[in-house]
Amino acid sequence: MEWTSRPPRPLGGPARGILAILAAVFLLSFSDAVVKLGDDRFGLAQLVLLRSVVATLLLAIWLLRDRGAQGLCPSLSGWVWARSLCLSAMWLSYYAALPAMSFALAAACYYTAPAWMALLGRVLLGMTIGGLGWSAIALSLAGVFLAVSPSPESVTPLMLLPLAAAGFYALAGLITWSRCQDESPGAMAVTLNLCLCGVAAAGLAVLAIVRPGGDGGFALSLWPPLGIAGWSLAILLGVLMAIIAPAVALAYRLAPTPVVGVFDTAYLGFAAVWGALFFGEVPSTREGLGITMIAAGAILMSRNRNRG
Repeated sequence: MEWTSRPPRPLGGPARGILAILAAVFLLSFSDAVVKLGDDRFGLAQLVLLRSVVATLLLAIWLLRDRGAQGLCPSLSGWVWARSLCLSAMWLSYYAALPAMSFALAAACYYTAPAWMALLGRVLLGMTIGGLGWSAIALSLAGVFLAVSPSPESVTPLMLLPLAAAGFYALAGLITWSRCQDESPGAMAVTLNLCLCGVAAAGLAVLAIVRPGGDGGFALSLWPPLGIAGWSLAILLGVLMAIIAPAVALAYRLAPTPVVGVFDTAYLGFAAVWGALFFGEVPSTREGLGITMIAAGAILMSRNRNRG
């Protein structure tokens, strides 16, 4: 496998990709808030495995009806599996950080992803963002930090987990844009969930052998018993995953990575809503201004792309 020097032209206008990523991050922010709410019911690997099993079954039913038996086959492309591994690492890193961090702070660290995308795109693909594009990214990131305003006391090694998640997500987006243009969103979604199942099962096997002492917490719990509420929650998360995965794959096939990456920061606005509803976190004036700056950055990035 090798990187292309320039990404191919998108399969359609960027507007559809923007709409797809906005729908995806709306559902993803809700799903992540539900994970944070229910982290005391599950172990991390257990939750990822159950969610992906449900999502894989639902995607298989959809593909069987839409494309027949041939649609059930996962992609054999090495790039699709590389993308899936990056996204698996992203989810594990981000979810492992959620129990010990506020939802807003974890999201702020994670949404350094547009900067990662721009940097990696320039280094790996030779993409030129331009002055307006870099200004849009800077404005968006400044909005992230203004909205969350992390204090020096909150800067801990734990922040490396959502930062690592941002890097993995950026790399997955670049792989999708540059090397997976001809792959169907359904095939990529199935491959991703199969990869998540395999990674989670491997994690459970390691935990069963190592058997960490104490209760292990969310990240290191093996298999806590689940009641009706726990199983219902796992099924809900699987349904959401079955919608989110193909929507994200579609977005990165239709629009350039930097454009999708900036609109992806709408997650922060949605997270503010779920934070207020679920955790009693009402956005302040400063946080509202930060979200407005992120939206302005998205508009600037869109204008920059239209001029390119």
